[in-house]
Amino acid sequence: MKKRIADKEYLDSHKSNKYWDFGNDILYNLCKNYFEHNEEKVILTKALFIGRIYAAAIERRKINKMNNDYFYIEKIAPAFKNSKIDEYLLKLKSIKTLSFDNLQQVLEVHQYLITTLFEITGMDKRSFSSKYLHFHLPELFFIYDSRSVSALSSFTKQVPKDLQKLTSLKNVDAEYAKFFCKCFDLKTKIEKLHNIPLTNRQLDNMLIEVANEKVKLLQE
Repeated sequence: MKKRIADKEYLDSHKSNKYWDFGNDILYNLCKNYFEHNEEKVILTKALFIGRIYAAAIERRKINKMNNDYFYIEKIAPAFKNSKIDEYLLKLKSIKTLSFDNLQQVLEVHQYLITTLFEITGMDKRSFSSKYLHFHLPELFFIYDSRSVSALSSFTKQVPKDLQKLTSLKNVDAEYAKFFCKCFDLKTKIEKLHNIPLTNRQLDNMLIEVANEKVKLLQE
């Protein structure tokens, strides 16, 4: 871990991704321009685009007795529209950066979305929820998926002691909280070491590149 985060050239070469930035910007702008969840067509577009582009399709569910088109229209759109997701997101919108004082608040919103989606899918939509919330508030939510989890283990194994209590709180998803706290700690250390700002997207790009390098080494 120390070797990698101390190598600024290594970090600089891994924190950007020119191939996917254009597509990601489209999703960021979509969620920025249509932030709230009061129109079915907007809800469906955001859920469909983010879920399928990021390999976390929300229509994957435990009991599949409904055509996916109807599931989006009759289940997903109402679930978002009738939820309190906008109330939670609007409260977070005034927060410009993560700090020890607001980590719990952010994690509780992630858990709220997981709970909301569990009611219609019968599954913990941990990855989808992190990705969906990230595109609405990119500086507050870290993107969770199996590749990022694997890559993060190259930098840190344990949740820092001063953050461990967050992983056992009743209103947070423990698995995401562990990942989230490790990401927050790593991001903070990199910023302090090199005296540079690092976005959550840049951290995600770095983790994905590390994960890809792992796969490449195994294939050689």
